[in-house]
Amino acid sequence: MKARDIMVTDVPSISVRTTVGEAVRIMKSNFGDESFMNAAPGLIVLNDRGGLAGILTPLSIITALMDGASEDKSDPAFFASLCDRIKDLPISDIMEHQPISVTQDARVSDVAHLFLTHRFQRVPVVDGKKVVGIIYRSRLLFAMTKGLESDAP
Repeated sequence: MKARDIMVTDVPSISVRTTVGEAVRIMKSNFGDESFMNAAPGLIVLNDRGGLAGILTPLSIITALMDGASEDKSDPAFFASLCDRIKDLPISDIMEHQPISVTQDARVSDVAHLFLTHRFQRVPVVDGKKVVGIIYRSRLLFAMTKGLESDAP
């Protein structure tokens, strides 16, 4: 089995020029139902030529929010002030800049090792520098465990 067999081709992506505030709005709209615990919100970041530039994850944003923040506050006004501090930053300032990607011909077992080694939620699939798909942890799991499925209803 290859990456092309399990990737999703509808890739949630944004430009490096997108602000953090806009990225959070896009991420939240893509997330959908907040009760769906299997969701992995995050965005692939594309450069001006449409190539893979990075990945923006919820952890990237939380890290930027909490950078230098006081650890003894937790009220809404405190978080609002943190948001004001980063909302107009370009995501290029906070994204993961050297994303690991795979090609469409990558073996699923190799993709699984990447997920295990790096604890990823998602891995971009590229053709050259162009992003052609994405593999989510849950898609990988379901592809690898087809042998556990039962014929019973």
